[in-house]
Amino acid sequence: MFYKDVAPVDAKKHADLKLSLAENFSFAKTAHAVPVVGGEFSNAMREYAIVFAQTGENVFAATVMLGMKPEQNLFVGADGKWSAQYIPFFVRRFPFVTVEVENNDAVLCVEQGALAEVRREGDANAFENGQATQPMQEFAQLMFQSRDDANRTTAFINELSKQGLLRQVSASADLPNGEKVSMDGMWVVDEEKLRALPADVTAAWVKDGRMALIYAHLFSLVNLQGLVEKLQQQTA
Repeated sequence: MFYKDVAPVDAKKHADLKLSLAENFSFAKTAHAVPVVGGEFSNAMREYAIVFAQTGENVFAATVMLGMKPEQNLFVGADGKWSAQYIPFFVRRFPFVTVEVENNDAVLCVEQGALAEVRREGDANAFENGQATQPMQEFAQLMFQSRDDANRTTAFINELSKQGLLRQVSASADLPNGEKVSMDGMWVVDEEKLRALPADVTAAWVKDGRMALIYAHLFSLVNLQGLVEKLQQQTA
């Protein structure tokens, strides 16, 4: 989505690498949705609509909606600032990313084309004397924890699909200029079917935290209307 020239982080190749993360988010201005993991739901639900996008046959991913049109992010201003208190980790971690490799493993990579733009000399070094610094080790751990959370979140949503709990919805908006826009391809939990779950399944999901994620998702859907209003205001 944001990555065009990624390379594995390497102590020799990136000897002078800084742990600088983007502060200008113009790189995300064409992202109308970005992935989120379960650990973010409680923060994201306050400002974004958390919906599920189908990525394959009976395979879904959690995303937050950022716009009502393709290649439109209503949360990034002309100055590159993000107009929400919580910024999804998928955006905050740029230019770093984990890339899946063989044997269900992953490596930490970096978008090389962005390094010079985001670099701040006052930030921590990634490497010293050919070894990862303590800040680098802690950041890498955070990145891989997020990757593991993403895998758990995907498994959770796919279980919702297997239980027949997902339904497809769309959102639309009438703009001040007379234009009508709509966004399709969003999947949400069907509350009626959720209430009809067997008691033992419901109890298990309450105990392991999955029910909390479901309700965070459901509560977040009111923010679809906020997204519509945001687009109407910007159009006006």
